[in-house]
This record gives sequence, structure tokens and C-alpha cells, in this order.
Amino acid sequence: MKRFTTLSMLATLLLSSAGLSADAQETPKAAFDGWRPRDGAYASPGKDFQAECYELNDMTLDLRSKSVHGYEWGCHVRKITTPSPGSMKLDMICDDYNLAQNVNPRGSDWETRRFKEFMFIKRIDDATVSVQKSLNGKLKGPPLRVAYCPLEAQQALAEPELRAKAEANAHPRDGVYAAAGADFEQRCSKTDDTAVSFSGKSITTASNICKIEKTRVQLPDTVRIGATCTPPAAAGPEAVSVQHMDLTPDRENLMFKKIDDKTVILWIINNGHFTGDGRKLSYCSDQVQRAFAGQVRTSKQTKN
Repeated sequence: MKRFTTLSMLATLLLSSAGLSADAQETPKAAFDGWRPRDGAYASPGKDFQAECYELNDMTLDLRSKSVHGYEWGCHVRKITTPSPGSMKLDMICDDYNLAQNVNPRGSDWETRRFKEFMFIKRIDDATVSVQKSLNGKLKGPPLRVAYCPLEAQQALAEPELRAKAEANAHPRDGVYAAAGADFEQRCSKTDDTAVSFSGKSITTASNICKIEKTRVQLPDTVRIGATCTPPAAAGPEAVSVQHMDLTPDRENLMFKKIDDKTVILWIINNGHFTGDGRKLSYCSDQVQRAFAGQVRTSKQTKN
């Protein structure tokens, strides 16, 4: 069954906002002025509260990104209004797996169907709200009381997405690279210097064809790679055999440091350690990237 992911929302939360949102000395009216529920995961209070927080079955709210999700439904918030202090109404466009099947299960477009929905959120206390969401544009059940999950749960839920973002930031762009110099364009057009595909788990460099087995972000701009490489068939001037990952520290034999979106430094282990200044590589032109992408597609079609 289709399940909407909410981890990417949690990665943008204000996890440091654990303090109370209203000063005890404020008047009730002042305490509710400009009230907004905290972004994050919410679950029904009770004996299973902690477990439900990690299941992400009740509600994950991200008003900064204008989205709210629950179990097998997800909504984009189009408009926020404040009917009264301490409350808000969300007008939304939603995906709803179960509703789409129930409304017209034989329709050919049920998987892409969208619904105009709305949701009322009312403040109960600093950590608890009342939520009432429409179903196919109508309120059909009583409000649901949900509480903000503990900070440690918010952090744990956000961690995988934060880690994925850190890895994405450290990884160089997929594509063709070549060493800068007088013959840069020519080297790019031959695509015989370095071609990187983290999405396809492959790297071709220094005449080695490598399959990426593991990656590890060492610094925000550096990724270390363990890859199984086929050594060069011919020993040209640029050919360097990549040492087998089983014979290297931490089973890592390639390393990229990203200088910017178009410049990287590549190290290859062939002597047991990453040594020297590495090779500075530049991202080739869009024309070269398109041609290379076409070659990859053709290769895949041929294999299939």
C-alpha cells in the first residue's frame, strides 16, 4: 500500500523550540494572538503515545512548507485563516489513498486524484491541539486530540532525512568531469576522464570502471567511497589502478571533496592511503552532459 513519507518534512522542523510559547504573565487574549501550532509530529496522548509518535500515523505538521500529512494522506496547504484567537483553518489540496479508492475504485485516475479539504486546529495547551479534518470536503467525525511528540522523537524522526541531505550536499553532481587545461573541451567530449553517477552507483575514472558499494560523508563537503573497480586494460598516461577496497582502511578507496557545484577534487587509493593533493576536476558543459546521458540510456536499453 502507498504510504506518504513525512520524514522530509521533519528535517525542516524548529527542533530547538522546546520552550513554552506563551508567557504566564500574558493575558489570555495576548497569549493567543498570532498563535501557530509547532511544526512536527503529533500523536494521540495515552499509554501508546510514545510508540504512536514513531509510527507517524496521526499528524505531521509543517506550516512553513505549507504541508500536513497523516497515515496514507498528505495535503498542500493553500490558505490559512484564523476564525478566532487560538485556532486556525487550513484550506488544502490532498492526496488520500483510501478515499480515492472508496470514491471511485474503478476510475482510471484514482491514483492521481486530488481532493479539496479543510482542517480546523484549535489550541488546548502548549503541547496539545484539537484537530478536525474534512473527508471529501465534509466533516464526518469528532475532533481528534493530539499532542506534540517529545523532542527526542522529533529528532530521531528527522535524522534519516537530515543525514540524506548531508550526503546529497557532499556528493558531487552526477555527470562527466575532466581536468582543467588547454584540452579540457576535448577531454570532456571523449568522456574518458571521469564520469560520476551516484544515482546509478558507478564511477569511471583513470580508466577504472567502479561499482559503488558504500559511501560515507566524512565532512560536509567530502564523501569517501568504497567501490569494486575493474583495473585499466591498458596503461595510458592517466591510468591508475584503484586498490581493492578490501585492502584499504575502512574499505574505502575513492574520495571526493566538493569545492563548488562545478569543481571537485578526487583522490584514488593505490598505495594504501589517500595521499597528495588529489586531482582537481571540473564539470563539463551541458552539451556533453546531455550526450553522456543519452549514451547511458542507450546502454541500459541494450542491456534490457
